[in-house]
Amino acid sequence: MDRDLLLTYLDVLETRNFNRSADRMNVTQSTVSARIRQLENNLGARLFERGRGGAEPTAAGRHFETHCRSLLAAWSLARREMSAGGTPNSRKLRVSVQFTLSRSILLPWMLRMREMYPKLDLYLEANFSQQIQRDVLSGETDAGIVFAPQLFPDVQVRELGRTDFVLASTDADTLAQMDWNRYVRVAYTSYFERQHDDLLPASSGVITAVGSDNLAIQVLKAQGGSAYLPRLAVNALTQEMPALHVVPDAPVIALPVYSICHVRKKSDPLITSAVTVFRDLLADASIDKFD
Repeated sequence: MDRDLLLTYLDVLETRNFNRSADRMNVTQSTVSARIRQLENNLGARLFERGRGGAEPTAAGRHFETHCRSLLAAWSLARREMSAGGTPNSRKLRVSVQFTLSRSILLPWMLRMREMYPKLDLYLEANFSQQIQRDVLSGETDAGIVFAPQLFPDVQVRELGRTDFVLASTDADTLAQMDWNRYVRVAYTSYFERQHDDLLPASSGVITAVGSDNLAIQVLKAQGGSAYLPRLAVNALTQEMPALHVVPDAPVIALPVYSICHVRKKSDPLITSAVTVFRDLLADASIDKFD
């Protein structure tokens, strides 16, 4: 199996453009064309219709996506088992958590997993939701923890609980004291944005917006101000920033938290344990638990 052919197909499926995929994969446009042509020859089916407007998938091209992702997942699993000595009993686990959650939940999760599986070979990372989902589909990641999962036939999604976002400030003790010119708006998810706008209409004139809570925290450390942050992160940050505190009369915005894994791994006892620990940590942090 030539993974380059499969990965090139998935990239063109996403970009709908051979030139754009060539740029993203750091190869020539002719290389992309040759790979797609070879894959089409191997399958005996045309995957894309080429035109000046780009490359549109045919019916076969759309249908092949599920098979492609399954092939990549199976290859990744086989490669990892072989690198572990060829035995499926070797304990390895790769987990990816959305950036916002990594600050508050990843370390305690790791410590608890280490207590349960002292010899477990762990690989941990923080990433964006879309990349986590791509890695789960390809088999590069065993389990992901995200806010807004997309639904794919090959991915099992479980709702674990929710995490609360609170208004943290170095300046204001109440909403009435808020200086919205010093407010840092964080773009978490579209659901969060809708809740934020409904609950805080006074924030419409905000002049600083960032793409992650890590950037917001850097701004607060540099110049002070206010931002919505995960409650668990605020609890830890107060040790670094004594002036930071929760504005008590500000609305709390809650986001559901989900686990995702490939359907081939949904019954894996190790992944089940990993997901259960995440669920328990959310419950331990006084966050409502979903059944």
